[in-house]
Amino acid sequence: MPQKKTAMEYAILLLGRRACSTAELRKKMLAREYSVPEIARVLEECTRRGFLNDRAYAESLAESVYLRGGGRNKAARKLQLKGIDREIIENTLAERETDGDGSGSELSSALSALERRKALFEREPDPRKRREKALRFLAGRGFSAAAAYEALNRIM
Repeated sequence: MPQKKTAMEYAILLLGRRACSTAELRKKMLAREYSVPEIARVLEECTRRGFLNDRAYAESLAESVYLRGGGRNKAARKLQLKGIDREIIENTLAERETDGDGSGSELSSALSALERRKALFEREPDPRKRREKALRFLAGRGFSAAAAYEALNRIM
């Protein structure tokens, strides 16, 4: 029977496969029945060594949501599901909104999402229905109402 890995070996194995949040790593280690004090020591050591960084993980995950055409609300939900602290979520998303070049803002993401689907919406002859479809599309992607309306007014 193979010997059980130490908690540190298991954590490094998981983090070597892909980045994860502290909460995700804790949950996986609890499922493997490592002791709570041992898990706490491993999490502290991984954080100290830079293997585990919730802030960097949150930035990366938010970036991937925005690049796929998602909005602030979708990014926030995804970060919450990964166990990221609410304060880190707010700071990460606020930083994205205030990027100097504007490339990370929710409005620019909403504009690019609408641009990609513009031809689809223009097939609708009724302007009111066209607008409603575009708003539903943006809401489904997790954009705030303010960003959706602003993007819609700029493009259509």
